[in-house]
Amino acid sequence: MATKGKDMAVWGLDSKRLKRRVLAMLRWLLDPVRRTPVVVTTALLTLLLTVMIVNLIQPVDAAHAERSAGASASSTATVSARQFPKAHHSGKSESSSSSATKRHTKKQDEEQTKVQTTEPAGASAQPVDWLKPSQQIDYPDPAAHPGLSLEVSLQDQRVYVRDGSQLLYTMYASTGMDDSTPRGSFRIQSERGDHFYNPREGMGARYYTSFLNHGVFLFHSVPTDSSGSYIKEEADLLGIRPSSHGCIRLTVPDSLWIMQSVPTGTPVLIN
Repeated sequence: MATKGKDMAVWGLDSKRLKRRVLAMLRWLLDPVRRTPVVVTTALLTLLLTVMIVNLIQPVDAAHAERSAGASASSTATVSARQFPKAHHSGKSESSSSSATKRHTKKQDEEQTKVQTTEPAGASAQPVDWLKPSQQIDYPDPAAHPGLSLEVSLQDQRVYVRDGSQLLYTMYASTGMDDSTPRGSFRIQSERGDHFYNPREGMGARYYTSFLNHGVFLFHSVPTDSSGSYIKEEADLLGIRPSSHGCIRLTVPDSLWIMQSVPTGTPVLIN
């Protein structure tokens, strides 16, 4: 009986303690004065943390955006300055285009070669450099051209070096005044030499080669005076109009080539 009474006293003490704890917890939960500091502090800490995070992230984003904008501008400038290659088409179209281009290029090259071969550089009414060859190409090798011939055009004031129908070289020339150069078919003769002088005409020339009457009608250089100096006023008419007394005047190197290289018997056609 005594033990039972002791147990009841202990239970009553525990019940009071439990009751006090529950009441204390309720007061804490319901008392706004107590709860306010905790809530406010938590809210302030949260806001501060949020602000710090935003401030840390924003500069990074701004720097990234700035770098992106700079890279974009640089890329745009590069693309604008770049010359893009032409479109590449494969297959049959490409083959056809390539063939057409090759044909076109070949045709252009042939035409350019033809123009270069048929007309000396700088052909015009202006004086030519009669101390140089008429063309900037090598003189033909007579040994390689068995059909070599010289065709003199009185109208063009040119000498055309041919092998059959093939044009090999074109020379500036000045033929005889008053149609004094004979027309027709002739041949290179054996009379040739380094220089001559005609007192009756008061002129001479260098590097002469006869084609008619054995020393009367000649291919030779632009004229020289009694001292052997070239007469510039006469030489400047080369390739422009007739100015000789019947012979065919040429540049100094052209006349030298004919004298040294063109064989005796080579056909000469004057028309």
